[in-house]
Amino acid sequence: MQISDIKPQQRNKNRVSVYIDGKYGFSLDYETLNRAGLHIGDTVSDELREHLLQKDEYARARDFAYMLLSYRSRTEYELFTRLLERGFRQGSVRQVLRSLKQSGLVDDRSFAEKWVEDMFSHRPMGRLRAEHELMKKRIHEDIIRDVCEKAYKEDTEERLARAVFEKKLSALGFYPEEAVRKKIFSFLQRRGFDFGVIHNLMKELFGDDIG
Repeated sequence: MQISDIKPQQRNKNRVSVYIDGKYGFSLDYETLNRAGLHIGDTVSDELREHLLQKDEYARARDFAYMLLSYRSRTEYELFTRLLERGFRQGSVRQVLRSLKQSGLVDDRSFAEKWVEDMFSHRPMGRLRAEHELMKKRIHEDIIRDVCEKAYKEDTEERLARAVFEKKLSALGFYPEEAVRKKIFSFLQRRGFDFGVIHNLMKELFGDDIG
């Protein structure tokens, strides 16, 4: 098979169409083309063609991952899923993820630490709920446990629950006390705070009967 022409693509200026024996053969990005040193008149074997397509798929998968990461950080599992959904093969996807992890662009531990930090500031929740949310993101349980152990000090959950309690209480000022009691209790439960912490806060304001 001989390359008869190489033409830039109209819709994507970073890619070229490679023609074999006068007919369209396959497309590559300029990076893969240049690294292969291909020119019109060169002979392309089936093995070389497959090798080039694998290299090209890796480059496309990598660029798509870069695009996703430009919007926000992602977990390894999220990137893996998005790349597969895009149609890239597992081999290329795993190769891209290895490269991104080596360069530090994908780091589940850093992601979990930043997620917990943001959660504390914007949507506080108890440790059990935090661990559950991170598990849904398919972060390894060892990372989750380590990050949460460092983040949740002895009084952290009580401090967070109190902040949520006070904010919710101020928003329910016009409700009858019984309704306020039930709404706050349910809200703190949904946020995953420890029952003992909830019990103490409710007792502070409403007395013993919090059932």
